[in-house]
Amino acid sequence: MTETAAETIAARDRGAEPAVEPQPYIMRTYDRWIVLVLVVVLGWVIFRPLFAFSVYYRGLSFERMFQMTTALHYYRKSTQVDAHVPFGWQGWAELVMMRAPSDPVARADAISILRRGIANNPTYGPLEFDLGRTYFMGKNYLQAREAFVRAARLMPNDLFTWDYAAWSSFHAGDVRTALSYWHQVLRIDPGNKVARQQIAHYEDGRS
Repeated sequence: MTETAAETIAARDRGAEPAVEPQPYIMRTYDRWIVLVLVVVLGWVIFRPLFAFSVYYRGLSFERMFQMTTALHYYRKSTQVDAHVPFGWQGWAELVMMRAPSDPVARADAISILRRGIANNPTYGPLEFDLGRTYFMGKNYLQAREAFVRAARLMPNDLFTWDYAAWSSFHAGDVRTALSYWHQVLRIDPGNKVARQQIAHYEDGRS
């Protein structure tokens, strides 16, 4: 008889409760489910941007195969997976923008998509740039300029953004502001002929 067993018998004879030896913890079925749920939830939170980008890239693949309806589906789905990944919004809006020059409904749809994309990705300049282009297509030049200026603040070295801001101002009748934006274009690209010609023409006082 072992010492522990003898102590247990002696304790029982004295009327005392025998000491209970600690048992190792055994993981039960409900514990496994809890762990599984935690792993799935944490994995979704951590890797959701990657999932959204992979869905976006699938849409891009279909767009390159000229299957636009399928591409549109995956771009939209990418924004549902994670609205804070801007590429799905950009791809979705730019496909809609293909009809925007001649279709007011498509322009309104593109503007709505881009605004939602910007609300979720306020520091991603290309969405503001696309919003400016969409307004420009509809000849809403003041709204276009505002969008291009916001884009230029996010992408200060993008000459196309400044150039579009200049043309938006020009078409809105604000030549002075247009010239200031063309000066920004020359700061980025000193050899830009259009900006140089516009500055030379209007700053020399010719109309």
